[in-house]
Amino acid sequence: MLHAIHPLKSGLLALVALLTLSTARAQSLQPGFDPAEYIELMKVSARFGDSTYVASYPAPQRFKPVYRSPIVGLDNRWDLWTDNAQTAVISLRGTTANSTSWLANFYAAMVPAKGDLQISDTETFAYNLAENPKAAVHVGWLVATAFLSKDILPKLDSSYQKGVRNILVMGHSQGGAIAYLLTAHLYNLQKSGRLPADMRLKTYCSAGPKPGNLYFAYEYEAMTQGGWGFNVVNSADWVPEVPLSIQTLNDFNVTNPFSGAPDVIKKQKLLNRIVLKHVYNNLTKPALKAQRNYQKYLGTIASKTVRKNLNGYVAPEYYNSNHYVRTGQTIVLRADSAYFVKYPESKEKIFAHHFHPPYLFLTERQFLGAAQTGAAGKNTGALGGSWELNYISGPRIAFGGLYPEQKPTLTFGTDGRLSGNTSCNAFNGPVTVSGNGIRFADSMAMTRKMCPGEGETVFLNTLKRVNRYALSDPNTLVLLTDDVAVMRFTRK
Repeated sequence: MLHAIHPLKSGLLALVALLTLSTARAQSLQPGFDPAEYIELMKVSARFGDSTYVASYPAPQRFKPVYRSPIVGLDNRWDLWTDNAQTAVISLRGTTANSTSWLANFYAAMVPAKGDLQISDTETFAYNLAENPKAAVHVGWLVATAFLSKDILPKLDSSYQKGVRNILVMGHSQGGAIAYLLTAHLYNLQKSGRLPADMRLKTYCSAGPKPGNLYFAYEYEAMTQGGWGFNVVNSADWVPEVPLSIQTLNDFNVTNPFSGAPDVIKKQKLLNRIVLKHVYNNLTKPALKAQRNYQKYLGTIASKTVRKNLNGYVAPEYYNSNHYVRTGQTIVLRADSAYFVKYPESKEKIFAHHFHPPYLFLTERQFLGAAQTGAAGKNTGALGGSWELNYISGPRIAFGGLYPEQKPTLTFGTDGRLSGNTSCNAFNGPVTVSGNGIRFADSMAMTRKMCPGEGETVFLNTLKRVNRYALSDPNTLVLLTDDVAVMRFTRK
């Protein structure tokens, strides 16, 4: 028998809302690229801009600022944000208009990804960003990481003492490049027991340039494998294409077909030997010369200016490579003809595709606007079909404890109607879908079974708070309250 759901008494409703809000804030980090999570972090990152820039960009909803660092190193700065529960955000500032900030970018020689860096007369930064002796990273951003980490680690410790277990690392532009190195550093500290083992890290490197060579990329991607580290790029943005990369034969693994080429050439007949040696030298020597010049100008000479800005800084021995590569699991925000109408190409505005607004535009269009609908409430488009719940922000009870026998479901019809199951009772009613906005009716027809546990109540009350949705892929539906993901479903 079906009946209308009756509203709860106001006192009970307030209590349930309070509990739901507090537990939503305490949710654990989930692996995988979450467009709503990335958008919220972009709003956090944009707070580094000047007052006009900040005013033009929407404010974060979930996270609140608790600390802004002093300016350190090569004009570097970071913010700490929290949701007042278990999750904190390390937000790393990108390049500023200050020439010292640009110096961090142009100081682009490579150094080994493991070693010691003397950053002042009294301080040495010991780091281990990768175990492979062939791994190397950008020295300018390593210097920035060294200074920032001195300030970040005490704040992480105090946050942990307050119950924070989830750390989101966010950086846009130069901040994205530093985020790679900082993340690798934090993982190493955790591995060596200097950070708690139950602290969970997840990193979004947005609009970031290339941080190191292939061997660093291999290790970074292995340590963040499974959906814990992302490289978000706008395909029209030039910044992820730098630093310039020079590949020589020295950049290959030890076992390769090129290392024995000189010996093979020596065994050829005289005429062939002369021709092959000429070709081999013309192919290899220009790259080696370019690499040496790169190290000379963007390493040795640039370090002299760095020393003028950092008293007591000692330039390290450089690694003989400048083979920079794209790093991390890449999320491509593809610029198409509609994008270029809004953000046209420009020779004068060289950062037209790099700032936060074009990244936000593409993310919302590509992910949150994935299902285009017809008349509001009449056509559910790509939402059509049945979906099964696999995550909900709710009580501290584990998901399996909330729904031990049956998971809640949603089924979207083509007539603007919704049906489903709370894990106990069946229900149906209207649903309104417009763009990426969605509203479920406050009162729906539902069966009358008595249901054990809190699962049904949590499901229904969370559903009432939903006002947006995202399809991260055709088979994954995320329901959101503003920009906070509160439910996730998989297509049945």
